[in-house]
Amino acid sequence: MKEPRMDQMRFPGGLSKALTFSYDDGVLQDKRLVSILNRNGLKGTFNLGSAVLGKLEPNAFGGAVDITRLAPGDAPALYAGHEVAGHGLYHSSLTAIGSGAALYEIIEDRKRLEDLIGGMVRGFAYPGGSYSEDAKQMLKYAGYEYARIVPTTGTFAIPNDFYEWSGTAHHNDPNLMQLAHDFFEGDKRMAFRAQLFYLWGHAYEFDQYDNWNVIEDFASYAAQFADSTWFATNIEICDYVKSFRKLIYSADASRIYNPTCITLWLANRRDVYKIEPGETVTIKE
Repeated sequence: MKEPRMDQMRFPGGLSKALTFSYDDGVLQDKRLVSILNRNGLKGTFNLGSAVLGKLEPNAFGGAVDITRLAPGDAPALYAGHEVAGHGLYHSSLTAIGSGAALYEIIEDRKRLEDLIGGMVRGFAYPGGSYSEDAKQMLKYAGYEYARIVPTTGTFAIPNDFYEWSGTAHHNDPNLMQLAHDFFEGDKRMAFRAQLFYLWGHAYEFDQYDNWNVIEDFASYAAQFADSTWFATNIEICDYVKSFRKLIYSADASRIYNPTCITLWLANRRDVYKIEPGETVTIKE
């Protein structure tokens, strides 16, 4: 009996690794964070509550840190090349308000952010990390493709449910650089399987804990692996994975058809295959 073929998703260019960032609230410290990402060729997603942009909070946490939000007019230029995602109109917990108010938070935030940046907003981070099955359905109906939750996994797995997308780690994880080493330079046998490192947090926390060195060190280390890692936004990864999952196989799995508009890559134990939109490829035995 012939052994089954083990096809695995690969990221653009046939790469097996991807790295993404997710940062909440649209605070002034995003300016410094974005400069670090840009300097190292990295890409991230920034989750904004449109109605609280420009809100002044210079003495948060007992006066220890400024969590003032960016002025709305600063957002388009600052986040150019990155992704702007929703975070609830007023950053209200979607499980603590009525369903009508929650739906308004979700849809109106998307509308205002799209008007602000002149583009589409399709990602979301649950305010305060609170979510429910009802909230997930609302997001789907409102045109969002994914939503990030707070708990982290400490792993590099691709999410099964993008509306409960767990990160790999928060940047204050004491094992952050060990995780990074495991991801970029760890067990080479894992290179056959697509792996994702997802880092999240709030940029004001770097002021709060006086640890900007954490993200500086992580970013400069990650940049060394630009040739072997796809640096992408949350929505780019979401779109790619969802498209890959739409590949159509023939009955004997020897032919694969790509019905999507995205060029996709896969690998088996023998070869790496690139499948253009609308193309059918024949897999070698």
